[in-house]
Amino acid sequence: MADARYPKNWKEMSLDMRLMFGYHISMMVMMVAGGSLTVRQELVIAATIGVLIVLVSRYYRRKKHWRWPGIKPFDVLYAAGTVVAISFFLYSATPLFPLNNGHVLPWYLAGLGIGVWGVFQSLNVVSAGKADFASKCMLIDQYGRELEPVHKPSPVESDEPTWKRVTKVLYMAAFILVWLCGVASFYFFGTAFTNGSPEPTVSQTEALENHGKTVYVTPTEKQRVHILQVVSGVGFPAVLIPGAILHFLVGVKLFLNTPTLAEYLNRDKNKASS
Repeated sequence: MADARYPKNWKEMSLDMRLMFGYHISMMVMMVAGGSLTVRQELVIAATIGVLIVLVSRYYRRKKHWRWPGIKPFDVLYAAGTVVAISFFLYSATPLFPLNNGHVLPWYLAGLGIGVWGVFQSLNVVSAGKADFASKCMLIDQYGRELEPVHKPSPVESDEPTWKRVTKVLYMAAFILVWLCGVASFYFFGTAFTNGSPEPTVSQTEALENHGKTVYVTPTEKQRVHILQVVSGVGFPAVLIPGAILHFLVGVKLFLNTPTLAEYLNRDKNKASS
């Protein structure tokens, strides 16, 4: 069953989600025009867009009588994890792509937008799906009084067999580990390449190449980069292929709003019988 929190098309997206897409499109336009804009101008434009998004979203919330549903301890944990993950990801690019470069700063701003969205979504401040947003809005009766919305029952996660829940946790842990190795390899490669010597030295004897440019780094740096690249290069296929098998064939719901093979076949049967 599809999760109302994760829309599958533009029509099902909330205003928050559409505004986020607008922000990212703006960042991509700035990235293309990076040569004609200064860093300060890009920061001012991004901040202005951010303020406009907040004002529009705030007006829409008041109009729809939106109420914050509160958070649970796990929501705070997810928000903290999002902050750590996006910070680690963006910081890993700084050795090769400094923040004071007008061509790449919009990329960082786009990544920052993803991080802010992830934190706010974890804290139930924004909703990706229109239906999920509506469930947090109050209803007004004919006398102008606010009523609690009627919440439709949602699929109960605890109804899943224990082995499926354990499989999800183990798969997510394996994916995060491989992802961390991939991001770390990018960071250490960038650090070693930036600090490399254009000519071999007594300590920097190993060649490291990037887009046709070669520098020389220490054997320790070269070995560290090589190990991380191998782990991530082999690890991603080793995680994604079994993940696809677990989801589509075994029926462990790893990818939200993507039907398993059994769900797809049942949906076709229901369409044929109706």
